[in-house]
Amino acid sequence: MFDLSQLYYPITAKPAGAGEVMPCKALRSYIRCFWGTAALPETSGLLPKTALIGESISLSPEPEVIIPDTCMDIIWEWDERTGESEGFFCGINDAPFEVGQATESTGRVYFAIRFHFWAVHLFADDHLRDVLNVHVPVEQYFASFRRELGYRLGASLTYAERITVAEEYLLKRLERTVHSRDSLLNAVYSILKQRGVVDARALESTAGVSSRQLERLFREYIGLSPKKTADLVRFQNVWLDLYRSPPPARAMQDMVYDYRYSHQSHMINSFKKFAGRTPLEALAYARR
Repeated sequence: MFDLSQLYYPITAKPAGAGEVMPCKALRSYIRCFWGTAALPETSGLLPKTALIGESISLSPEPEVIIPDTCMDIIWEWDERTGESEGFFCGINDAPFEVGQATESTGRVYFAIRFHFWAVHLFADDHLRDVLNVHVPVEQYFASFRRELGYRLGASLTYAERITVAEEYLLKRLERTVHSRDSLLNAVYSILKQRGVVDARALESTAGVSSRQLERLFREYIGLSPKKTADLVRFQNVWLDLYRSPPPARAMQDMVYDYRYSHQSHMINSFKKFAGRTPLEALAYARR
């Protein structure tokens, strides 16, 4: 499969503090990153489980904003003292939300795999029709994960060891997976190549199937419609451009043109729908 990650680099609301580790080269088209914690002292407060969607753990007392990054996560957590463990799957989300800091002390450790949206189905044991904004036990979509990897993560003593065993597992899963959804991946390629600025007719032409068939493929293997997928990819590209090169007023107008918004207010309102803030407010938050 062509390395689609060369076309697309989604980021969180605070990229500099995300604590991400890139996977090995063979997995980069499938896995966005790994993230998690090492052993934490008992006096540390951790975010609640629902706070783990889309971003790494933060110990800041300020609420964290979680924005749609188009990725999906498997989060494995365990208690180092008792050995008890559990995993969660966080599906793709299409709206921002805030999470706060938990006050309860805990000795739990976390390790997460963040998947690119187009690759999750290659590792799942079931369809992904209902993954929009979900946070469920990992077994619901990845039944084999616990028995094949979960116990090995708990037995690993360091973060580097967890990455190593996770990569071994993921590479073996790929060897057993049939890569036969060319229509879906061709459409995804078009969306990424055009930075989300693509219409339904162009996607049909690229995928070589009808709009109805393409809709079914996207909902089955990504959990979103092609249009919503393109909207989120466009948002992420706008956010990446803004974050890398904070614009003066004129450059904002250039972005309106580049991303085919009808006017600047249209771009700002669309951005705010996904980020929960205006572009300038989001930049101020990211650098705080």
